[in-house]
Amino acid sequence: MVARIVPLVVLAACTPRLYTSGGTDTEWSWEAPANDWPTAAPPEGTRGQGLSVGQTVPDLRLADQFGNEVSLWQFHGRVVLVDISTMWCAPCQELANSTESTQQRFGADEFVYTTVLQENVESQPPTTDDLNVWADFFGITAPVLADGEKITGSAVQNGQYPALLLIGPDLVVHERINPVDEATVDAAIEELLGG
Repeated sequence: MVARIVPLVVLAACTPRLYTSGGTDTEWSWEAPANDWPTAAPPEGTRGQGLSVGQTVPDLRLADQFGNEVSLWQFHGRVVLVDISTMWCAPCQELANSTESTQQRFGADEFVYTTVLQENVESQPPTTDDLNVWADFFGITAPVLADGEKITGSAVQNGQYPALLLIGPDLVVHERINPVDEATVDAAIEELLGG
């Protein structure tokens, strides 16, 4: 499978930014990034805590396959599956085969599937071209994000990819999905959506 994803020459690295809170204790501000993904402002005063179960996710801002900045907080009000993967990982590629069908099954009104790629097939930070290869090869129309600086690294346990976090509409990490298979993923999403 890895051989089928054409390695690209690393032309430029995407520089992700991490916002751990919406402002200071006396001043809160959040600005929606300019992109075409669904956007809803988080509640005023939202504070990022971390990527562990029970914590409010930080305002992660990463570049997508179109070169636009995406914020996890912009998906407030939706269930979000964060799939932290690498392009060289065979289980990640297997999961990517069902990414689009998962997104379509649960619909964009209530659910967003985000793929966060930490490395390309050469174990380098992914470029926009790499993100497009991944999205095109697997037919993914949902956000595919570059995290070459591995700011989501704390979610990856023992170097095991993919790492799946299910985030509730309130931006709190609801659960870490394991085992990583389509049936387990679907059951977790259905439970959080209440149906």
